[in-house]
Amino acid sequence: MSPGQIAHALSRKLLGKRHTRIMMDYYREKLPRLKTPRTPAEWQKRTAKIRKDLLEKVYLLGHPPCINSAPPVVQWRGVIETGRGYRIRKLRYEGYPGMYIPALLYEPTNLKDKVPAVLNPNGHHRGGKAMDYKQARCINLAKRGMLALNTEFIGMGELQGSAFHMQQAHIDLCGVAGVGPMYLAMKRGLDVLLAHKHADPGRVAMTGLSGGGWQTAVLSAIDERIGAILPVSGHSPIWHRATLRWQDHGDLEQTPVDLCTVADFDTLTAMFAPRPSLLIHSVNDSIFRPEFMRPCLYIPARKVYKCLGAEDRIGFYANEDPGTHNYEKDIREQLYKFLNNAWGLDIPTEDIPCDDEILSEWELNVGLPPDNPTFLSIARDLARNLPVKRSSSKTKPQDRKRLSEVLRLPSKYSVKSKIARKPQLAGGVQIKHHILTMDRWNVPVTEFRAGRSKPPLLILSDGGRANSSSAVQNALDAGKRVFTADLFAFGEQVIADGAYHYLFMECVASAGDRPLGICTAQLLPLLNWVRSHAETDAVDLAAQGLSTGLIALCAAALHPGGLGNLRVNVPDTLRRLIDWPVDYIQNPVLFCFGLLKQFDIEDLILLSDPVEIVMDGRGPMR
Repeated sequence: MSPGQIAHALSRKLLGKRHTRIMMDYYREKLPRLKTPRTPAEWQKRTAKIRKDLLEKVYLLGHPPCINSAPPVVQWRGVIETGRGYRIRKLRYEGYPGMYIPALLYEPTNLKDKVPAVLNPNGHHRGGKAMDYKQARCINLAKRGMLALNTEFIGMGELQGSAFHMQQAHIDLCGVAGVGPMYLAMKRGLDVLLAHKHADPGRVAMTGLSGGGWQTAVLSAIDERIGAILPVSGHSPIWHRATLRWQDHGDLEQTPVDLCTVADFDTLTAMFAPRPSLLIHSVNDSIFRPEFMRPCLYIPARKVYKCLGAEDRIGFYANEDPGTHNYEKDIREQLYKFLNNAWGLDIPTEDIPCDDEILSEWELNVGLPPDNPTFLSIARDLARNLPVKRSSSKTKPQDRKRLSEVLRLPSKYSVKSKIARKPQLAGGVQIKHHILTMDRWNVPVTEFRAGRSKPPLLILSDGGRANSSSAVQNALDAGKRVFTADLFAFGEQVIADGAYHYLFMECVASAGDRPLGICTAQLLPLLNWVRSHAETDAVDLAAQGLSTGLIALCAAALHPGGLGNLRVNVPDTLRRLIDWPVDYIQNPVLFCFGLLKQFDIEDLILLSDPVEIVMDGRGPMR
């Protein structure tokens, strides 16, 4: 059989759009929607539990219990006297233990009494706290007699060592919420602001653009010290992103593991109630557009405000000038109007020009201590003493149960098979295409058989069936009966090709499942089906790639019976995912929350006994 004939057979599409429809149904089922309360008392009880669960099960999962209540360590780093009615105090505070967050406090001169205070987080702009639109906002607030704290976003400005936000996944791998440092950074920023002797705790607001809008939404939902809330183009419900607007997906902090087992962003937005809030979105924004955000965020939240008798305290504004992803003059003026209404102020609502007061990044530089932690360095420190418990030959049943729990392994799938296309004969090799229905999922399989073939080989590839031509050719040349399949998240079971695939895997983990667990749960009955279909007691398995290699090793560790030879391409330890580092976007299945905390490659190999394991490039492991 020629290489071209093999490649043609493997390129045949068996699922069409069926997998996309299945995934949409999955998200509609798994991702919750906001339920409007019947009474204020019901809402108060529900939100108290949600706030507690968000911290314990999502944002601070795996972190020390006392970490949220620890007071921030603050280091003051100098003062810029502007001579314009305000000064800028430089500071850095300890957000996450050992990680200092640079910040700027815009402080009106000649303060005597308590004044309003505004927390200003920034978003995904490399200039960070020095972005001109953000300086302009803080200057305008200070000239109106308010305290304005301008905090750096992890990964931006002076904190660009963590610019690749997806490296939160490396912390998740260690069983600690990767989003935790980001939550603590904004929470402790609020602590710093409220510690100011002139800050009025009854008049505290938070506002920001993009990632700053996300920070505003999350912290305001959880922390009721924030009394007025204005997020700009920074958050949307995950159910909406997954089923209608995948363009609105964000980085991992916006779709953290297990978030939707507690609440989605429509519920978090409603949790602003009954505090004054204004949601702002721009008409020509490439993400978070008003026509989508109004029905999925504002209208549901307004129903909750109405239930609480505060319907007039939530507003929605569509910015048209300039209408891009911005926090320019028009939106700043909406902020001033909003604060007037929220607190009964009488401050000017026209933006005060301050172009000649904008300072450079260098002038606003606060400075960091040596070796200020990054996402990767935090992950390396956490991984150093993992796993916490090693597997042994004496505890295999308990270890396999632990592995099932880490993988959130679904219940055993029942399997039904059908021929997907008419069998073909090419070069003396019979080619059959199968679709295995496993409860909700469809797994496409291509089979190659030449005469009286030797025991079967199942081939998996990170690139899907279409990229396994060489391996199939080699196996056929060796006289093997060959099967190759696309598991969940690979080949035809991919929803969006290229850069967007990982976004949907984020949603799966946010819904409470683990992509690695679903893949493993599909592989186990697939192996059983191959054994039954080929009428043999054992099947060999070859996995090409880091992700399919780990899936194969997990399956062998859980159920080694019936597996002959296992050939995989995995590192010597999962810590290499951090050391190298491996890219989450290209390999989202690898980063199963808490896997390294419980198991390493050595443990999985031990549990796979007596399967013969060969590591590509290393040789036999057993």
